[in-house]
Amino acid sequence: MRGIKKWLLFVVFCVVLFVSCRLVFGVVNRGKPDLGKYDITTVAKQDLTKTITKEGTLHFAGVVDYPMPASGIITDIWAQNGQEVTKGQKIVRFQSTASQDDQATALSQYLTAKTSLETAKVAKGKSQVNLEAARQKILEAAQTRQNMDDRFSLGNRKNSTANRPNQDYTENETEAIKSTETQARSEFSIAEKEFYNADANIQAAQAALNVSLWKYQMTKDAVVTAPVDGLLVNLNVTKGEVVTSENDSLFRIISSNDLIITLKASEAEAIQFEVGQETEFKTAIYPDLKFKGKITAVDAIGIEVESDTGSVTEYVVKIKPEVTDKRFLSPMTVDTDTIVQRKSAVLVIPNSTVNYSGGKRTVAVVKNGRTETQEVTLGIISDNGTEIISGLSDGDKILMPKASKL
Repeated sequence: MRGIKKWLLFVVFCVVLFVSCRLVFGVVNRGKPDLGKYDITTVAKQDLTKTITKEGTLHFAGVVDYPMPASGIITDIWAQNGQEVTKGQKIVRFQSTASQDDQATALSQYLTAKTSLETAKVAKGKSQVNLEAARQKILEAAQTRQNMDDRFSLGNRKNSTANRPNQDYTENETEAIKSTETQARSEFSIAEKEFYNADANIQAAQAALNVSLWKYQMTKDAVVTAPVDGLLVNLNVTKGEVVTSENDSLFRIISSNDLIITLKASEAEAIQFEVGQETEFKTAIYPDLKFKGKITAVDAIGIEVESDTGSVTEYVVKIKPEVTDKRFLSPMTVDTDTIVQRKSAVLVIPNSTVNYSGGKRTVAVVKNGRTETQEVTLGIISDNGTEIISGLSDGDKILMPKASKL
């Protein structure tokens, strides 16, 4: 029995010793960073940019297509496919063999196209007036709806605009106000599309006028020059070749002024885009080539579209590429990177060092071999780091989780 008691006392002594050592060790090491899980990094100043990456579509908004003349001979060629040409630059010389009937027909088509262009311009003016009227209806309907909602939020359901003093809004009146706003937005959407279509109609009428003028000019001997700056493509003739209207087009020019990228942004993204911001883009076909551009327009009124999670609002952003490249196609999917914020010499820390809890942003600061939780105020958050507005100083040491080996 004595042996058993001694053995039990020894076991109890070992357990107490072990627990005591753990407690002492815990007190001694309390607050020390676990360097098995974390690295220590230094807060430093650096330049920081925030970039929004979006998929967009490259379009040739203006392609001038020159059909073959009625009949004639190519006597000189001064340009070649894939060449950037400027307005007025010589392309080919043409000797016409057209008849007087061909000339009369071409002149008639030119005059008709000229009238169509003027009609399209008048139609645009009318569509702009309709658009502004529709915009005003939205503002008025939205204000009426807001006034009603504000009264309801204060517990006041009296309809001050009705011819019934001190009477509550009826259900029909409430639904009518909501319906009026919905109808106004629908009418604005239609008017907006008509306005944008008016621009497209003018472009189409101008293109038709260019072609008809070209056809008329080509019923006589002529030197063909580029009417716009752009990229020359589809020049498929040789010197001395006899051509007729049954052949393909003489050549095409992709107007560098009408090359555009469009992308759709969410509300949170749209408010960060601004005209003049720099953009880089690349195509799936040439992923190693980067091209530059700038934002030229950001829609202030979005378009509601249906998604799997419900209705969302999208805003169209337009980007103008700096150059026209012969490798571009239309339409072509591109990936865009737009710098929406840029700051110099600001405090930056790795994104992984920021902790989010209870609405607070904190970091683990290392001081005298111990860690302390420090609340911080954040600025720009980008892929390259997070800006610190307050809470840290240049040179502070903080904990950063080690990267996973998986």
